[in-house]
Amino acid sequence: ALVDLISNPQLDDATRRLAAESLGEIGSGNQKAIDALVELIGKPQLNDDIRWQVAESLKEIGSGNQKAIDALVELIRKPQLDDDTRWQAALSLGKIDPGNQKAIDALVELIGNPQLDNSTRRLAAESLGEIGSGNQKAIDALVELIGKPQLNDDIRWQVAESLKEIGSGNQKAIDALVELIRKPQLDDDTRWQAALSLGEIEPGNQKAIDALVELIGKPQIDDFTRWQATSNLGKIGSGNQKAIDALVELIGKPQMDDDIRWRAASNLGKIGSGNQKAIDALVKLIGKPQLDDSIQRLGALSLGKIDSGNQKAITALVGLIGKPQLDDDTLWQVAEGLKEIMLEEQMPSVVTVLKDYLSPETYKNDFERFDICYEVIWKCAQSMPYPAFYQAWHQQEKVKDGE
Repeated sequence: ALVDLISNPQLDDATRRLAAESLGEIGSGNQKAIDALVELIGKPQLNDDIRWQVAESLKEIGSGNQKAIDALVELIRKPQLDDDTRWQAALSLGKIDPGNQKAIDALVELIGNPQLDNSTRRLAAESLGEIGSGNQKAIDALVELIGKPQLNDDIRWQVAESLKEIGSGNQKAIDALVELIRKPQLDDDTRWQAALSLGEIEPGNQKAIDALVELIGKPQIDDFTRWQATSNLGKIGSGNQKAIDALVELIGKPQMDDDIRWRAASNLGKIGSGNQKAIDALVKLIGKPQLDDSIQRLGALSLGKIDSGNQKAITALVGLIGKPQLDDDTLWQVAEGLKEIMLEEQMPSVVTVLKDYLSPETYKNDFERFDICYEVIWKCAQSMPYPAFYQAWHQQEKVKDGE
């Protein structure tokens, strides 16, 4: 019905556009649907709004289809095509025929057009990041664009993001991002994106780490940017002392927002393995009496990851399980963390503490806690020799909630 509707010469443009959109939603791989869209897109009197929609629909249903590929190549070549439709046609072509050079060429040409509006230029840069992996022409175009002095920071941000996707190990991309990071007038959002991209395409790049550390230390930076920079250090700063020191300092600041302290603790668990400064900072953090439960949980989990079997981490997590005010989701997260980081030699003491929660009273009044403790103890039972488990189960030591 939709195929017949689209080809009806009396159909108004709005309905034809909707029919083309619907074919893109329901016609995946259907040759009749693809043929109808290909025929429609080639009609000389068709307006560009409908062409845009047909190109979008072919992206959804025409993967690997030669007729769809040929139609989009033909569309891109039309000299009078508007920029939005050319961008959509190039993106669609790159998606249904990955690495298609004509799609990349069209986007490169669009990006270099001085009359192009900023919105379309940003979209073209984003699309190159989606379809131009490892393509030198695509990388060169993005590198040239990012170096233009009049470029706004929104587009620079997108170019940095796209280089992250397609520029792995490429020296031109690396040099361009290093140069971008150095710009004194660059806004903070773009600087952290450039640093992240640089760290991802050249792991361990010290300039990328330095830029993020500098951002984190800025007193006037907003919390969102600090949060992002902290997260990015966790992605690119593995084992780097400067990155670890910055996160340790962040954790220790008394006025620091809890979300950022939470993020810093989490990322220390990713990059601080075996590092004494990181271990000491997390031990100090989880020992704070007024600490938020979620930060204590994450701090203990991170501590267990970077210092395998750390007893303070195990003690903190076991103590959290006993806190009556903890919500069920957090309880489950604590239990999963405990199961992940405890060593076999620590299991007897965990069993001895948690067995007291497997009582008829807990089962009746606090089933979630009963169930969680059962899960942890079952993990111990599976891992421990039976005599050790039996002895731990029959220990007379009793530990009250939260102690």
